[in-house]
Amino acid sequence: MLRNWAVVHELADVPLPDDPEIVVRLRRKERLPIEGAAAGVAAPATVLARDEETIRAAGLQPPLLVKPAEGQEFALAFGEKAVVALDADAAVAAWRRAHEHGFDTIVQELIPESHDFVFSLLTYIGREGEPLASVTGRKVRQGPLRFGTSAVFEARREPEVEEQGLRLLRHVGYKGFAHVELVRDPRDGELKLVEVNTRLPVWAGVAMGREFNLARIAYDDLAGRPARVNGAPPDGVSWIYMAKDVWVSAQMARRRELRPREFLSHYLRRNKVRAVFAADDPLPALASLGYLRSRI
Repeated sequence: MLRNWAVVHELADVPLPDDPEIVVRLRRKERLPIEGAAAGVAAPATVLARDEETIRAAGLQPPLLVKPAEGQEFALAFGEKAVVALDADAAVAAWRRAHEHGFDTIVQELIPESHDFVFSLLTYIGREGEPLASVTGRKVRQGPLRFGTSAVFEARREPEVEEQGLRLLRHVGYKGFAHVELVRDPRDGELKLVEVNTRLPVWAGVAMGREFNLARIAYDDLAGRPARVNGAPPDGVSWIYMAKDVWVSAQMARRRELRPREFLSHYLRRNKVRAVFAADDPLPALASLGYLRSRI
């Protein structure tokens, strides 16, 4: 998309800013903490890993995370989104491996025991620069463990997450869809900015119901029609990708991190959205079992 920005914008109205530089400022992980600081949103200490000397001179406190500066190719190449490094030597080794494969990486202080406190804002900011609809919530389970995408997500009201996420997006002049991810640091209770995706998250279906429909709101705005929000954002609604969650939950159970009651609680809720299952069209759900088979 970024490589063909001008061509795409000539053909269609898209739910993204007019200026591609705004997208780059948020997508590049070494730039994101700078934008967060300017907006008054805290972030973990981060450095762009240019070379071994840069990593060692940064003075970051372990444990550390080595992550790609941008994109999904790193995860495809190495089978993981991030590498945990217990000290600077391990961070240098992870950087060197990524560098040899052509990846730019960052090294970031890891917020300990934060995987249960990963919060999200999904919002659509209209053509006039105002947020037209937003959903907040928390990752309940994710895969791969600790640093993955949602297997179960709970949409719920999180005013602080919404306020900080929108503050960041206003600071850069953002328009369109955005997914802001923040982690609550258990050491001080403060939210820390970790990622911004300029696209919809996997759990976006929780925001596309009969009453509250983020996709319809965006479509009407892009088409120049008044965007109407007919219902309240989902609150206490679970999104479940069952095939992935079975795999994730089995790993957590082996680690004694998940009890049967905790696993079942979101499935037994009346208010839930299934990632792929529909009673009138079961084939996609059956096909998704291939995901589970590939992990067993």
